[in-house]
Amino acid sequence: MPQLEIEYSANLPITEQLRSLAISLHREIAKAADADPASFKTRLSPLENVVIADGGPKHGMVHLDVRLLSGRSDNVKYDVGAIALETLRAHLENLVSDFDVQFTVEVHDLDRANYHKHVTSA
Repeated sequence: MPQLEIEYSANLPITEQLRSLAISLHREIAKAADADPASFKTRLSPLENVVIADGGPKHGMVHLDVRLLSGRSDNVKYDVGAIALETLRAHLENLVSDFDVQFTVEVHDLDRANYHKHVTSA
């Protein structure tokens, strides 16, 4: 159920850390949102065309969009956002010390009435 999308400036040297980051986000957000880690899906989207501040090459961004099935309290969503931001920083901040990077997280509801899912198993 939880859908994560990490959009990031393609100029940042973080590609090798993204798989580990996604797995950590699954684990940490699952605890905070009382969700099953096996149901998480993360898309990693490098962005080639990003302009930040003065447009210089040493600017970058990492944005995490978290979508959870509706029904969670605002406190839970706040905690998910805070934990997700902490996890992003813990995994990536040391890799981007030569850049000015904006780390952001936004938590949204997936409307239960409009979300459909089918899983096949091997």
